Parts: sequence; C-alpha cells; structure tokens
Amino acid sequence: MFQGHSNTTIDDKGRIIIPAKFRKYILPEANGVLNITLGRDNCIWLFPQNEWIKVLETVRSTNPYTDEEVQMRRQMFFHADELTIDSQHRILIPSEMKDKVGIKKDVLAIGQLERIELWNPDTYNKYLKGSSDSYEGVMQKVMSKLYTKNNN
Repeated sequence: MFQGHSNTTIDDKGRIIIPAKFRKYILPEANGVLNITLGRDNCIWLFPQNEWIKVLETVRSTNPYTDEEVQMRRQMFFHADELTIDSQHRILIPSEMKDKVGIKKDVLAIGQLERIELWNPDTYNKYLKGSSDSYEGVMQKVMSKLYTKNNN
C-alpha cells in the first residue's frame, strides 16, 4: 500500500521516476503498467493495473443513467490512459494531463493506499490552506463514523 510522500521532478521529455519508496508496492500483477486519470482537487491519480481493475469494477457498479455518474465516467475515462514503466522506473506523463493540473517541473507524489497522487506542490499547499477543517477535526469525524459503524 502506498503511503508517505516524495518530491520529484519531470525531466525534459515529460517523464518522472517512480519514487523508490513506492516502487516496492507495484506488484508483478500490475504487469509494469500504471493507469492514469484525473484525480480530485486538481491532481493526477496513478493506479497499478491490478488496482485499476478494482476501480473499474466499482465504477461499473454505479448507475450509468444518472447525471452524476455519467459526468463522472465521462471525465474519468476521457483522461484515462495506460503508462508503461520503463527499465529505469520512469513513466511518461501526458502533456495534456500535466497542463490540466498545473504541473511544470516539480512534482509532489503522495501515497494514498491503492494509488499515488501527483500534485503541483503549490496547488497542494493551497489545497491544505483552503480547508476549513483542521486535520484533527477531519480525523475525528471520519474515524468516529468508522468506529461507530464497526462497533455496532
């Protein structure tokens, strides 16, 4: 499972090296492929292929006839692509995707259990500052709900 963060850069050809701390969690079942799509809050989501299959199963279980699901599917799959990890652990990030989230040179990679998020570091800092809830407040709300659900 991906966790923690790493600062990296994009080379002149638009490639990033998958940080070593994340590489060990890209299992052989991923077949050397990361699936990319536009994430929430102006970031990029990267899923090992074996995890992407689980995302597809979840999306498939949604109602394809409601406005929200149609909109989500269209956006998610419009931006979706397969990226092959090369022998030097690099992937080529599509230019359109980098432009969409404002990534130029510096990249903040954040582990999110089954996926990696790629952020423009300035965008991530603005995201953190823009939240009205503190980390502690959000932690209490989320974990209290889970605790109550799991202990009833």
